[in-house]
Amino acid sequence: MRTLLKSGLAIVLAVALVGMPVMAAPANPASAPLGVVLQADRAQVGADITTGGATIYEGDRLETVADGTLRARLGGPQIYLRPNTAAEVHSLSNGFSASLMHGTLVVSSAKGQDFQLLADGATIRPVGGQETVAQVSWVNAKELVLTSNRGAIEVSMGDEVKTVEAGNSYRMEVETADPNPQGGPPLRTGRNRFVLIAIIGVSAATGIGIWRALISPSAP
Repeated sequence: MRTLLKSGLAIVLAVALVGMPVMAAPANPASAPLGVVLQADRAQVGADITTGGATIYEGDRLETVADGTLRARLGGPQIYLRPNTAAEVHSLSNGFSASLMHGTLVVSSAKGQDFQLLADGATIRPVGGQETVAQVSWVNAKELVLTSNRGAIEVSMGDEVKTVEAGNSYRMEVETADPNPQGGPPLRTGRNRFVLIAIIGVSAATGIGIWRALISPSAP
């Protein structure tokens, strides 16, 4: 009888020891570090007010108020949030992905680095892994303003792909429905499309602003 009791106790202890590491592990392990804040003024990472040197993690929301700015390095590329901007960031194998909710993002990537900006159902990324400096401004749920100062950027939505060459600015308008030939409400059976309308006279000035934003002497 004692032998049976000892055997039973040993089994219970063995099961408990096996289960302990699993029970001790946190239910939601911390996200992996994605980048670091280089400069911040009236800005937040997640729910916290942030300053230079703060760590950015996978899935963090970056946000600036009406007169705030934030500049960060995410992997290799840098990202700059102009005033009143919010974006959620995630990692890529050699860079980052950012979903722009509102405001204006500026991004700078060296040759071979990658980034992906998501807004209004469109995806914006560098062409061919070349050095790129670009800006994306959210106007509304159907309109963006795209500027490329250095390197071409690719804009895609579904199967549709267009390119914005360096030194150009475009207004991007999303067409969310096919027109109804009978004059009724728009048909919702078609795929979303977009058109790019060139903006004349703003490319150079915007490009200079983008470039200066990302070459601050305090950058490491």
